[in-house]
Amino acid sequence: MFKVMSKDASKTKWIIVFGLNILLMAVSWMFYKLPQGDEYLVLFMISLIFIIAPFVMTLPLTAALLSINLAFFIFYHYVGALNVIDVLVITGLMVSAAAASYLVRYLYLSFFSYQESDIQVRQREYDSIVNKLEDLDRRGRKIETELTRISRLYEITKKLAPTLKIEDLLNALFDFLEENFKFKITHLLTFSKGEFSRGISKSVGDEDYYEDSERILEYEAVVDWTRRRDSRPFFVSRDEEPDLFDSINARDDTFLVFPLFVGDDLRAILAIEGASKSSYSRFRILVSQIALEFRKVELYEQVQELSIIDGLTEVYLRRYLMGRLKEEVDRASRLGLTFSIGMVDVDHFKQCNDRYGHLVGDVVLKKIAERLKGSVREVDMIARYGGEEFCIALPETTKKLALTVAERLRKSIESGKIKAFDEEAKITVSVGIATYPEDGEDVESLIERADTALYKAKRKGRNTVCAA
Repeated sequence: MFKVMSKDASKTKWIIVFGLNILLMAVSWMFYKLPQGDEYLVLFMISLIFIIAPFVMTLPLTAALLSINLAFFIFYHYVGALNVIDVLVITGLMVSAAAASYLVRYLYLSFFSYQESDIQVRQREYDSIVNKLEDLDRRGRKIETELTRISRLYEITKKLAPTLKIEDLLNALFDFLEENFKFKITHLLTFSKGEFSRGISKSVGDEDYYEDSERILEYEAVVDWTRRRDSRPFFVSRDEEPDLFDSINARDDTFLVFPLFVGDDLRAILAIEGASKSSYSRFRILVSQIALEFRKVELYEQVQELSIIDGLTEVYLRRYLMGRLKEEVDRASRLGLTFSIGMVDVDHFKQCNDRYGHLVGDVVLKKIAERLKGSVREVDMIARYGGEEFCIALPETTKKLALTVAERLRKSIESGKIKAFDEEAKITVSVGIATYPEDGEDVESLIERADTALYKAKRKGRNTVCAA
C-alpha cells in the first residue's frame, strides 16, 4: 500500500474521485426533484468519498473538492433543500472523514519509515562489527608476527585462530596450556559487560571441566583479589599470601593470575595453580593473543546474530527462516491455526549461468527476489534457502489459498524477461506447497513435503505449481 504512483495514474484516480463526487451531486438533485426522493441519503454518501480522497489526492485537491461540495450545500440551502444545521453537519462529516484518513495515512507511513530506519541502524551495526572484526584480525596478525621469535609457542597459538565458538576456544586453550606449561589446575573466569558470569576449571590429565557449581575454586574471591591489585597480572606463593590461598580455596602452593583485556574491557581472568615463577614471563607473551581470540569469538557471535539478510537478494537467510518457522509451528499448534510454506526453485538456472555468466545469474536472483517480495503480504516471509532456491512462509494460509498465491508468484516471474547488463533472460520457476498440520507437524517434515511437491512440479515440465 501507499506506493509511489506515476503522475498519469495519480491524475486518473483523482479525476475518478471528482467525477464520482459530481455524479452523487447530480443524483441528489434528481432525488430532490422527485416527489418521493430522499436527497439526504445521497448527500451523506458524499462524505464517504473523503475517506478515499487522502489516499489518491494531494491536500490542495482535497481542499478544492471540499470547497466545491460546500458551495453545493450552500446552493441547496438557498433553494430550501437544506437548513444551516444540515449544511454544518454534512460538512463536518466530510472534514472529519478526510482528517481521519489523513491521520491513518500518516501513522501508516510513519510506522514503515520507522521500520526502514531500524533496518538501516542494524545494517550500520553489522558493518561496524565487521570492521572491528577486520581490525582485530589485523592486530592478531601483527601479534603473531611478533611471536615468531618463539617458534613453538607461535605454532601452538595458531591452533586458537580458527576457533569461532566459545566451547572450541576453551578446548583449544586448555589443550595448549597443558601441552606447553607445567601446572596442576587451570581456571578460566569469563565476564559479560564487566561482570563475572562463569567459572570453568580443569586439572591436568582430566577430560572434563569443573563448573561453578562444583566449587573447585572460589571464583568470586579470585575476582575480588584481582581487582584489589588493579586488575594486573600477579604471581604469589602460599608463603607470601596465606590469606589469599585460604579465601580462594586454592589447592596448590602457587597461584598465577592474568586478566585478559580487550581495550579497557575485562573479558576473562586466566588463573593457574601449580605453575613455577619462571613460567610467568612465558605466559605474558600469550595473554594479548588469547584476549584477542576471546574478542574475535564474541564479535563472530554478534555478527551471526545480526546477519539475517542475504547480501545479494536482500531477503532473509535460511538460518533465520528456520528459527521463524519453528516459532510459527509453536504458534499454530498453540492457537489451532494453519499456515503454509512454498519452496520456489529457478528453472534451468545452471543453463542461465553457463550461457550468460555468473554476474548475470546474480542479477537474475536479485530480480526474482524483488518480484517475489512484490507478490506477497507484509506478514509473509521470503528467505533464500540455498543457491537458486527460495522459501516462502505464509502465516494463517490454507493450502487452497497458498496455491493461489504460488500461482501468482509463478506468473509474476514468467510475465517478463529479466534484464541484466546487456542481456535479457526469460526465467520461470517451479513451486512446491506444504501446509501445517496436514502435511507435517514440525519444520523438517513440512520442508520435506514441500520439496517433494517441488520435485513433482519439476517432473511435470517445470514452470508449474504443485501441492504435497
